[in-house]
Amino acid sequence: MTYIFNTPSYKRLQSHLMQIYLALKTNPKKILEIGIGAKIVSSTLKYYCEVITADIDKSLKPDFILDISNSKDFNQFNDNSFDLIIICEVLEHVPYTNLDSILKSLRRITKKYVVISVPNQKNIYKLTLFRRGYDNKIFAPYIKFLNLFIKIINRFGTVLADIHYRMKKKNRKFKFDGEHYWELGIENYII
Repeated sequence: MTYIFNTPSYKRLQSHLMQIYLALKTNPKKILEIGIGAKIVSSTLKYYCEVITADIDKSLKPDFILDISNSKDFNQFNDNSFDLIIICEVLEHVPYTNLDSILKSLRRITKKYVVISVPNQKNIYKLTLFRRGYDNKIFAPYIKFLNLFIKIINRFGTVLADIHYRMKKKNRKFKFDGEHYWELGIENYII
């Protein structure tokens, strides 16, 4: 499978930024990124620590070729080799039944942390307002109102998302689409 990164979407860039943020919060010396995609995460983190990359796609030129569905492929890494492992938007590409052995392998080769992200079909609606500059005295009377408004909208959005998910879930069966074997929020897939 070749990774295509023609147009960066807000959602994809937001995901990359969150991965970078979480990684830096752990203050790692050595990171393994599995599933390197457009190399945004690894390219950024290399300024802060040692980053080793692994991917099944040789054309992406990772440091290691790794098929996570084959637990023996993890044998190329020693126990406790990494302070942090990042494996985002990767696990859904292998059968759900392989998940246990993959997670055990990840646990074996990390010293401390593993950051995992997979698609979740349970939509969550959120409103985020950036209040930069609102600390000005002019806006002071409105800050409490804005905070209350955001809380109400976010709570309402979560309720709507839950209703939408429950209605969708009743009729939703996951079909292998050639790439994803499973996704959270469909059938009984949990992690």
